[in-house]
Amino acid sequence: MAASNRTHVRHKENITPTRTLVFRFGILLFLSTTLLCSSGCLSFAANMVRIIKGTDAPAEFDELKEKKVAVVVSTVAGLNADACGIIMSNHVHTLLATNVKKIQMVNQEEVSRIISDLPANEQGMSLIGSRLGADYVVAIDVANLKLRDGQTLYKGSSTTTVTVHKVSDGGSPVFRKAFPDFVFPSMGVPFTDSDEATFQRFYISEIAQRVARIFYPYDPSIDVAKDASSASIQSYR
Repeated sequence: MAASNRTHVRHKENITPTRTLVFRFGILLFLSTTLLCSSGCLSFAANMVRIIKGTDAPAEFDELKEKKVAVVVSTVAGLNADACGIIMSNHVHTLLATNVKKIQMVNQEEVSRIISDLPANEQGMSLIGSRLGADYVVAIDVANLKLRDGQTLYKGSSTTTVTVHKVSDGGSPVFRKAFPDFVFPSMGVPFTDSDEATFQRFYISEIAQRVARIFYPYDPSIDVAKDASSASIQSYR
């Protein structure tokens, strides 16, 4: 009987270290899995959320849906009065008409006609909007516009402010956003790759895109590597 007990004790002594090793291995495996999940699993989860919810940034002002909207651009020359104002208003008009659900855009020629019919001291957004029968006026002010950087490069810079006026509230501003010191493209474009009129259209269209997408969802990743190239500018000729 004593011999049997000694054999049983030795058997337990042999099993205990094995169980300890298995237990320790399990702990290490758990910790390793946890560490991997802290990066890989979270990344996977984040990707799944993006897939489910989508990557679009929401509209900052989404009250233009199913409304009648006029676009007015102010520059140093006045309202819709120079190439910058005309290019900007036309681009924003088209982008809103394309991307905002059931929006009704006032024809830009009609906007310009109403502006020209009004004396300079009466060209307020409330009166313009009411004459056009609009629900909202999107007023875009472009200031300090420059298209050149030194003697060899085109590089756009400006300060642009967007204000939305609600006509039924007497034209009072209901939304405002500024794009201070917007410089594009960061590296500039050599004079040999473009002419000033083409570059102006290119730069103004870039501002117009950033202005218009205030009013509808968009994918912010499009700006990550966005910059000018000779090929992209040529499409504006």
